[in-house]
Amino acid sequence: MNISMGSIVGNLTAEQPDAQVIIKDFKKCLADYRKHAEAWYGGILDAEQQFQVGDEVGTQDKDSKSSADLYATCPANGKLKLVHSFESARFVPIGNTPVRLVPVVDGLIMGKNEAGAPINVTIGPSGIKEVTGLKPNQQYKITFFPNPTPAQIDSLFNSYQGVIGELSSWLTTQWSTDFLPLWQAHSNAPMTGRALQQLDSAWKGFLKAIMGLWGDIKSLYNLVAHPRENYEKLKKFFTEEEIKKIYNASKKAIHTALLIASDEPLMWIYVAAIVAWVKMLPPQTCTEVLAELTTEVLMNILIGVVLTGGIGLTVRVATKALKATQNSGKVMALIEDFTSMLMKLSRKNAEAHAETAKPLLLNADARLNPARKADVAIAPPKPAVTATAPKKKPPISGAVEADAQVQARGKKKNATKVEQKEPVDDAPEQSKNPADEPAEPAKKTCTNGDPVSMVTGEELLTLTDGELGGLLNLEWTRLYRTSAVEIDSRLGHGWSHSLSHRLQLDDEGVLWTDNENRQTRFPMPTEQRPAITNSLASAAIFVGDAPGELILTQAGQKPRFYHFRAGRLTTISDAYDNQLHIEYDLVDRIQRIDNGAGRSLLLRYDDRHIASVDYQQQRPEYDEQGKRQDPWLTIQTLVTYHYNEHHQLVRATNAAGESEHYRYNDQHVILERQLAGGASFHWEWEREGKASRCVRQWANYSQMDIRYVWDDNGTATVVNADGSEQVYVHDTNARLVSQTDPDGAKTQKIYDEQGRLIAEKDALDAVTEYRYNDAGRLIALVPSEGLPTYYGYFDGQLVSVERGDARWKYDRNRQGDITVQIDPDGNETHYSYDPHGRLLEIRHPDGSRHTLGWNGLGQLLEERLPDGGQRKYRYDALGRQITRQ
Repeated sequence: MNISMGSIVGNLTAEQPDAQVIIKDFKKCLADYRKHAEAWYGGILDAEQQFQVGDEVGTQDKDSKSSADLYATCPANGKLKLVHSFESARFVPIGNTPVRLVPVVDGLIMGKNEAGAPINVTIGPSGIKEVTGLKPNQQYKITFFPNPTPAQIDSLFNSYQGVIGELSSWLTTQWSTDFLPLWQAHSNAPMTGRALQQLDSAWKGFLKAIMGLWGDIKSLYNLVAHPRENYEKLKKFFTEEEIKKIYNASKKAIHTALLIASDEPLMWIYVAAIVAWVKMLPPQTCTEVLAELTTEVLMNILIGVVLTGGIGLTVRVATKALKATQNSGKVMALIEDFTSMLMKLSRKNAEAHAETAKPLLLNADARLNPARKADVAIAPPKPAVTATAPKKKPPISGAVEADAQVQARGKKKNATKVEQKEPVDDAPEQSKNPADEPAEPAKKTCTNGDPVSMVTGEELLTLTDGELGGLLNLEWTRLYRTSAVEIDSRLGHGWSHSLSHRLQLDDEGVLWTDNENRQTRFPMPTEQRPAITNSLASAAIFVGDAPGELILTQAGQKPRFYHFRAGRLTTISDAYDNQLHIEYDLVDRIQRIDNGAGRSLLLRYDDRHIASVDYQQQRPEYDEQGKRQDPWLTIQTLVTYHYNEHHQLVRATNAAGESEHYRYNDQHVILERQLAGGASFHWEWEREGKASRCVRQWANYSQMDIRYVWDDNGTATVVNADGSEQVYVHDTNARLVSQTDPDGAKTQKIYDEQGRLIAEKDALDAVTEYRYNDAGRLIALVPSEGLPTYYGYFDGQLVSVERGDARWKYDRNRQGDITVQIDPDGNETHYSYDPHGRLLEIRHPDGSRHTLGWNGLGQLLEERLPDGGQRKYRYDALGRQITRQ
């Protein structure tokens, strides 16, 4: 398992590591930070550019070259000080910046109007420029034209090398004096299989903790900035005495701490050091240490770095944040020694960071923007019991408050994202229909009418004839596909059903024909290559547990897993391993679908074709008189099928005795469908057989009469009965790229090479963008207006959603269901499930509970509501709900 935090996180094994490689990778951690931040945000890093004009401060993304405007009222002395710098704990000027100052007055209705000639100046190499001779009390619009050079940007990152160097030296000493002897002792005590599993589990938990830490890195700033509001959180880490010291710290100390807390590259260095330190530990010790390094403990360490360096508070890792004292004293000592070193290093370097920025960022009337998400107001030092925030905010422009406060404004999101690097073995190849044309699943195919595919022109008629309830539900459906007219899947030419899956193994690998008669190709999986995805087909193949077993699945919210042996479907399962078992008769026809809970579907045949589907209930093998009886009793015949001498399905009759009729041409292409109520639909086709395309579809009522015009470049034109037209354009992978509605409104879509939607433009020309990680998971949705939404994953499961300030977090079980949901306000909702995946309880943030009770068929029997109310449900033999009270 890998986390995309540069090269500092890799796989953890029980073998002795090369410490020099680990330390070398750590030394490059900031280069990796820069690379990943720029890859994620296209060049936007958290250390922004800062523009300061007297009392006014503005910020802009570090690599931005667009202009930045500020308004400031000139003091009585006729002078304004202009400052242009990177916003960082260390002052790094950006010089040679042209600036324009224009006098302005308020507009009659809104906005500003120019009131004089512009004044052009240039900020020199120091990043500071004092402009004199201005009109006192005049408001000016000041426009900066930032043009940072690569050398200036490099200097920002080089400014952290001192911290990296000291940490590298300490890690080298730790290896030679402490860790290497531990490894030598470990070599005489090899790990067992279970111990290796524990190590792997602990490592995975540690990586997840790092992801949680980095996702909450903004809260580090808020804990320091708002100690009273975060008292309950601080209690997890510090004693009452330590919290009082935070309250009573001087403005200067808090200012320094805020600078450190908001310096994301600096925090990244410390996180990288923690990872490097862990990777050098021998396995037995590492497992114990990793068990302690939760997100909470890691946050504790970083808070200590901030407060020790900023406030001078002597902080040790809180023993209350550690799980318990069951671990050996050696492990506790290791953690405490390591964190003490980090605090010592922070105390040594923090003041230098703050002092470098002090002349510009800590003057009496200055504003500070340390790139954090909240406005911060810190009052003068007062006793802890009476510490209060100021009652009013400082002026926006042109005035000086006598008791100036430290202020912070900043952007809403981390610059980087810690992301799990999922292994991806992808063999993309689009699924095709029997006519060798690209085809999506019927539900995802753009259709028109009854329905006709706007991709291929074929009919895609999907009907549901029955259902087998249970822990894993099965709908008995059938689909008519025009391109499958040469295929008879025991329902007549052109038709397939829910279990019409088959595998063909050949020299090219595996060819999966699914229940819609679509064919999807995969390489043959092996023990060395046990899981292979096909991103274009949104499908995957795995090596099963049984000898010769292959498992295939189609992507979806609740995916099903189809188990094959010798090319034959034997079992359908879900993530909880609930199963449907497929039984065959002596001539290899599917005979029964058994849900394992006493219910099944029985298929009866008339020679080669399915004649009926019975819903059955299991009963004792012997009756009350001791006579042997059929263990399965038919409760109802769900559907019966009738065929003509051409092996065409001509009638389907449901349990109520209602029938549909079908008529075809001599090539099995459907011509007419007549419903039980009397409505009938008709098709007219161009071309022949499996290549047929519908050119007209009409019904025996006037509202429906549609004509279709096709070209060979993916364009389909629909001509409606009123003469209006719709135009659909698809690419060579059956993806809709353009749709024009009758009113002329046009939408467009763009896809990547894996078939993933990356942008769409609506009828109003608003563009929405979609971004994905290497595993194909959606990581960002960027609307044309409003805030982007970002998605985070761990082990392929969605664990966080962020939009602006708001962040939702999720814990999930192995099957992917949510067990804990935390909203942006920190409210937690807990969910529990039984081993079959049935929801048993919801525990709400207010402590109320919602409990649910189920039977063995997966039917909800009882609910106890949070308000104390109760509901009960009952079902008939067919699984239909008959009472609710």
